[in-house]
Amino acid sequence: MKNINYDDILATLQHIRMENIHIYDNRKKQIYQEIPRIREIDDTIAANALSAAKARILKRANDKSSVLEDKKALIAEKMQLLKEHGYDTDYLQPVYHCRKCKDTGYINNSPCSCMKQMMINQLYAQSTISDILSRENFDSFTLEYYSDSNDGKHSFTPYNNARNILGRSKQFVAEFDEHSPGILIYGETGLGKTFLSNCIAKALLDKGHTVLYLSSINLFENILSDIIMNNGREQNKVMLYDYIYSCDLLIIDDLGTELTNSFVQSQLFEIINTRNNKQLSTIISTNLTLRQLQERYTERIMSRITDSYLVFHFYGDNIRYTKRKQRISKHTSIQ
Repeated sequence: MKNINYDDILATLQHIRMENIHIYDNRKKQIYQEIPRIREIDDTIAANALSAAKARILKRANDKSSVLEDKKALIAEKMQLLKEHGYDTDYLQPVYHCRKCKDTGYINNSPCSCMKQMMINQLYAQSTISDILSRENFDSFTLEYYSDSNDGKHSFTPYNNARNILGRSKQFVAEFDEHSPGILIYGETGLGKTFLSNCIAKALLDKGHTVLYLSSINLFENILSDIIMNNGREQNKVMLYDYIYSCDLLIIDDLGTELTNSFVQSQLFEIINTRNNKQLSTIISTNLTLRQLQERYTERIMSRITDSYLVFHFYGDNIRYTKRKQRISKHTSIQ
């Protein structure tokens, strides 16, 4: 992983603040010209605040309740004037991209979620994930490669099963703000598990949520192993370690491809348990069956997953193989 350019992130935040100040100043200038009474109100509120401050400094008597009542009445008149002229009542409030940190990037000296996502976006840009998400999203997810013939093993055809999973995934995104359980996606290679994870990631990123996408090998053998076992202090990894437990959505792709041992088992349980307790969502995709997962990761981990996760099981023919066969067939017919 390359270094995060923090200067670039801070410069971006500064640019955002300056743009929003410009928007706010233009709004105020526009409203003052269109509704002169609002300028009078703002000037009166400012003058009253200055007089109250001088009174406190000089320890003069000051009727605080009267000052507050006057201010409330003036603000109410201002909001009513905005409404009467077709504006939202908060039109003259300061403009922020992120109201949590007011576009500073920090809350109580700790990075805000918006700043953390900027860091993740830099890592995504370095790892080509942005290009992947532009290709693999709900708009490009197609059911045409899933067979609509019953295989005699499952209640639904692969097509109907995939359609149900797609619908539930879209519902998961739509209801994410109110309810966001974890998701386990399992099935053999080439059936769309990672594609679906990318669809969900893209949709939630577009809605402003913080998303961290890590392969199982990168998570356990690179980040966690370095931080915990080797006492690593590389800034990128320390930030990612914190983000594993705090981002809105964590995606662990290809669980089972890492070297599984007691360290991996304990860390996986810690991640699942901590994020469940914080009511933060985790998506796990794997080629392993439920039985294989339980045998490899213990019943304690599986009980956490089965108790609170949505479970999506993809089955059918390998889509990659089907696409390749169609391309070969098409090329042969052209010749």
